[in-house]
Amino acid sequence: MSQAKEINHELNIISRYMGLIISKYLIFALLIITLYPMNIIPGYILLAGIIFPAALRFAVNLETSPDKNTASQKKADVSDRECFFTLSQTAKKYNFSYKKYKAENYNFILISLLLVVWQNVLIQKNVFSYPVNIIPSFMLIIYIISRFLAKIIFHYKIHHDFINLNI
Repeated sequence: MSQAKEINHELNIISRYMGLIISKYLIFALLIITLYPMNIIPGYILLAGIIFPAALRFAVNLETSPDKNTASQKKADVSDRECFFTLSQTAKKYNFSYKKYKAENYNFILISLLLVVWQNVLIQKNVFSYPVNIIPSFMLIIYIISRFLAKIIFHYKIHHDFINLNI
């Protein structure tokens, strides 16, 4: 891969990671706001969104611990590409690592699925009236749109920082 393509790829990954982080904080704020009027279910989704990435990173760190055999350690060194990262200063600035990116990506999928399940439960049980009944759908739409908008904004911000040498 050429140097320009590699830098552009890393810029895209960092901006996707920042989009995931911004959308996660936005959905956490929405879940906290709806915690009281919508009973305890947003609290469970919030708790799963906080615990899952930390548990996943902990499990990955246990898998790649130094007391494993040398073959798995070499595999972990190859899979952990931070040492080969071209934009290492930008990655440090945004606290990026591939493990965190993968954990946040899986967390995005988990929270999206939990919001879909919550919406289906509300539709089947008819607990609330119509406007309140579709809150999980709006939260899911906001979650997905905010991820892509934040990705685009951070892509241009990082690109602008490189042009102005604000690394």
